[in-house]
Amino acid sequence: MRIIICDDDPTQRDLARACLEVSAVQHEFTEFELGQDALDHLRSHDADLLFLDMGLPDIERLEVLTIGADDYITKPFEPIELMTRVEVFSRRAAGRRVERSTFTSEHILLDFDRMQAIVRNEKNDLNRTEWDVLKTLLSEPGVVAEYSTLKERAWGSTVSDAAVHMAIRRLRLKLKQDTLENEDDGLVKSHRGIGYSIDNY
Repeated sequence: MRIIICDDDPTQRDLARACLEVSAVQHEFTEFELGQDALDHLRSHDADLLFLDMGLPDIERLEVLTIGADDYITKPFEPIELMTRVEVFSRRAAGRRVERSTFTSEHILLDFDRMQAIVRNEKNDLNRTEWDVLKTLLSEPGVVAEYSTLKERAWGSTVSDAAVHMAIRRLRLKLKQDTLENEDDGLVKSHRGIGYSIDNY
């Protein structure tokens, strides 16, 4: 597994690497101190996981959340928590299978088989978590998918509430739902304290 660790604190980089090295899975590590260096590296190199400090001086917090982050943990973190999160994502990536399916609504075309999203005649790139969230919401159009359901089906295990909110925020940005006066006028509907839904168009 190819892993990038980006943190300006060498102690934190050493801790993250040590937590992962105890796994039976073979890892290949690349380390950076600056966020922009890590992002530049990703333009020409593949990675399975990116651990990125959200407090780096050269990258904005919002930019970190919108580049495709699946989840985050706060510092200082327990090593066992980091190891558990990585194991969850590793199992999900290895066992994910997307069935042939398409969805269309006004200004939006989603092709789950080809993993293509066309929004207002423009192609938008969604990451795997965002596709899994959409597939979960569209499995029962019009029915509210509770947070626990989204976590189980899109992540494969229990993750933080922040992971769900981050994924929905990215989806709304990429589906251009953020341009609407009312977020519930868009594809993804909020049900405060319960979950999210997509209407049966």
